[in-house]
Amino acid sequence: MKHATSIRLRRIGSLLLALLLTLSVSFAKATPARADDRQQELQQAKEEAQNKLNEINAGIKAAQANQAAAAELKQQYAQQEAVIKSQITILYEQITAIKEQISNKETEIQEKQQQIEQKQAEYDERFAGFQERMRAMQRLDNGGAVALLSQATSLYQLLTFSSTLEQISTKDTQMCEELENQRIELNQQKEALETAKAELEEAQNELENQNSQLESKRGELVASMQAQNEKISAAEAEEAALEVEAAEARKQLDAAAAALDAYLNEQVRKYGDAAIKCSLNFGPALSTYKYISCVFGAGGHRGTDFAAPANTPIYAVADGIVTTAANHWSYGNYVQIYHGKDDDGNTYSTLYAHMIQWPSVSSGQPVTKGTIIGYVGSTGNSTGNHLHLEMKINGVLTNAANYIPH
Repeated sequence: MKHATSIRLRRIGSLLLALLLTLSVSFAKATPARADDRQQELQQAKEEAQNKLNEINAGIKAAQANQAAAAELKQQYAQQEAVIKSQITILYEQITAIKEQISNKETEIQEKQQQIEQKQAEYDERFAGFQERMRAMQRLDNGGAVALLSQATSLYQLLTFSSTLEQISTKDTQMCEELENQRIELNQQKEALETAKAELEEAQNELENQNSQLESKRGELVASMQAQNEKISAAEAEEAALEVEAAEARKQLDAAAAALDAYLNEQVRKYGDAAIKCSLNFGPALSTYKYISCVFGAGGHRGTDFAAPANTPIYAVADGIVTTAANHWSYGNYVQIYHGKDDDGNTYSTLYAHMIQWPSVSSGQPVTKGTIIGYVGSTGNSTGNHLHLEMKINGVLTNAANYIPH
């Protein structure tokens, strides 16, 4: 008898819950167009704010890319300039060495010239004596020889007089020839030195031409580095200006996101009076998945991402009422479910995003734990097939992984 009474009470409770859910659904459906219009407005405002921020961020990335490209070019120019400076240093050392060799050659040429002039003086002096003796001998030939011979005191003097005159003449001739040969040899040495000097001067001119070309190239590189510095400065200024715009755009996006979030919370609050008891006995949203691709809070991430193959069924994690089944630029096709209150009066709701197609449930529809509400996809702002799962407690985002088994 007690068992029958218990069954009847449970049935009455179930009927009352169904009635309350029906009333809640009827209330939610009373103004569907108005709610949908408001959601679309909020979504559009958020999308416009996001697009503006994306555009500014793209400009910032472009400015950063310009800075990086200019910095890389500047580094390349600096490396080339360093190589050229090294080459200029080597050339400078070579030019200095050649100048020293030329100076040495000039000194040697001057010394040879002095030696030539000295030999020429010796030659001139010897030749002048020779000429004087020739004139004396000529005077002897014109009669002076007879007078000189008459003064001889012995036969030996008479016999050796002619031989002595011939020896003097021969010696003078020999000395003049030696001096002339020495002068000629010194001139040849001087000419060789002058030729070597000319070759060194030609080599110096060639090195100085190379040095001039390198200095010109170095000047071009310095100008190019300056141009890259100007580009870097311009890109930095542009980035700074865009960062200011981005900060304002982020404020606008946060405001738009907050407005949409408030709307979603309002959708949940519409069902706040529904007699839904949240037992906190949550079930998994997916029966299987590959891995968690992004955790809650990472880089401001609002939920937990479960990478899974396309068309993997998505389940309601607990009993509740679908408060939103729609499409959003970021969420793609998504569903939000209100799960009621726990014993302490805390409210719970979950959101499932990026479904491959329009949700399998609709706004205002009661669901039970394990109901298929859609399938894994990659719609909206997504880079691969996965389920984006969010949970709110009292309208505040929390880490779903702390409550929902996975």
